[in-house]
Amino acid sequence: MRRVVLLVVLLGLGVTLIGNARFDSGSSAGASEERTASSTASQAATVDRATLDSVLAGLARAPSSVIAANDAIGADRWQVAGFTGYGVRVAIVDTGFDGYQSQLGVTLPGTVHARSFRADGRLESGSEHGTLAARIVHSIAPRADLYLANFSTVEEFSNLVAYLQAEQVQVVSFSLGFVHNGPGDGTGPVDDIIGRSVASGQLWTVAAGNWAQQHWSGTFTDRDGNGINDFAPGVEDNGRAYQAGDLITVSLRWDDSWGFACTDYDLELFGPDGALAAASRGSQACLGNPVESVQVLATKTGRYRVRIVQVGSSGRTPRLDLLMLGAPDRSQPLDYFVTAGSLAEPADHAGVVTVGAENPFDNALVANFSSVGPTQDGRPKPDLVAPTGRATGGEVTFSGTSAATPHVAGAAALLFEALPGAGAAQVAQELRTRGGAAPAGGTGSTARSLQLGGLEGVGPVLPPGDGLASLVGPTPEGPGVATLQYRGPDQFPARFSHLLLGGRSPSAFYRANAAGRFEAFIVGAPRVADTFEVFRDGDIVLAVYR
Repeated sequence: MRRVVLLVVLLGLGVTLIGNARFDSGSSAGASEERTASSTASQAATVDRATLDSVLAGLARAPSSVIAANDAIGADRWQVAGFTGYGVRVAIVDTGFDGYQSQLGVTLPGTVHARSFRADGRLESGSEHGTLAARIVHSIAPRADLYLANFSTVEEFSNLVAYLQAEQVQVVSFSLGFVHNGPGDGTGPVDDIIGRSVASGQLWTVAAGNWAQQHWSGTFTDRDGNGINDFAPGVEDNGRAYQAGDLITVSLRWDDSWGFACTDYDLELFGPDGALAAASRGSQACLGNPVESVQVLATKTGRYRVRIVQVGSSGRTPRLDLLMLGAPDRSQPLDYFVTAGSLAEPADHAGVVTVGAENPFDNALVANFSSVGPTQDGRPKPDLVAPTGRATGGEVTFSGTSAATPHVAGAAALLFEALPGAGAAQVAQELRTRGGAAPAGGTGSTARSLQLGGLEGVGPVLPPGDGLASLVGPTPEGPGVATLQYRGPDQFPARFSHLLLGGRSPSAFYRANAAGRFEAFIVGAPRVADTFEVFRDGDIVLAVYR
């Protein structure tokens, strides 16, 4: 089987993870655990797998605001009303969760479901990227049931997604981006795996990418006939600055049949002194993918430049897409960049909620680094833009579209709780339609800002004086029926009974009305199934535990 280069980029800390993986690599059953708070020669050098851990060090984009993200998206109002994501299963899928155990019961729930699908079973694998994303989800949906899972190959990712389906996870937060893993139209190895998950009813929130100014697109133009693309009249290279030790990722994709590309281009990277640093000269020959890529470590500080060379002539002039990335991400733009079409995969998938980033200095603007569509088949993306570089719980967090994405996942958890019986498609539509005005900016994004908005249409919320409410009476340790009396303000929603019962909610409540007939409230069922929704002071109710 053809060797596949797997490029995965963490879209917040500016750290690029590059691994050589094969689609036919051996799968790993993974290491699973439930953790609780009580658990203790040239301008550049090629990068191999052994170098990865030393490469995993980067700079977060400088945070610039102390406005709590909860306030910015309206989550504070929803939490006061009683919505905390209770009973909703949210997965954070990433490459690593360093330090998560020390945060259990602090900035993470006391208990999480932790599982690594890496061959070595390491959940704490050299990056805290996933931990930071999980902390944002928890700050917005503090009672959601969190799953932390990581991977390092496509097959491991497939096994991970199957696990999330088996666990009936409802929301997945994915702050990673694959570089040219597919044709850019929502298909490809990773997109297809996610497509199966979406079809099963799971909602994916996916980072758009931070590559708007590190992307160029256009048709091959050769004014002097020497076989080298002109980025501008008389300009045959495109480049940006790097520092010694930076990880350089350059990838070229063009519009041709995936797996059967007949047009052929080569990619050449030159170092600061003009010497050839690396080249990718694969032969497509109507057999390969329309992609060429190089990954190297810069050994000198300075400007690195790339050329696109045409091999032969097919008579076609397909669209070219060039990415020139760096880790750590120093926000260096290309000499000639085109923001349109700068999405990562799987942000191009039609069934996911793709998330861009607001400008951390001014949330009325889109961040200039935030990737945008259209996809190769012409669809606009992202679907929403969300806060980044803000503070959650009084502490400044990381930024980039990695940080924006878990904000949307947390908001989705609140909506799933507020709309019992709603499916992923309905919640995704609620996210899009509740969004605020589209921020301005030069990236071309027309996506609306994440905003939960008002509480109209979501049923009863906590009444004034809810802190005085109680359900009095003994409850069974396991399955059984308890007789309880409600004391407190009228109109206390039965769906928030877990707040009165130590976090353990019955499956149903029954009470007799004035006519002597029983009324029912079924926990987690659509509202049409209920014949009462709120408790009145003095109510005697039967609570059924399963």
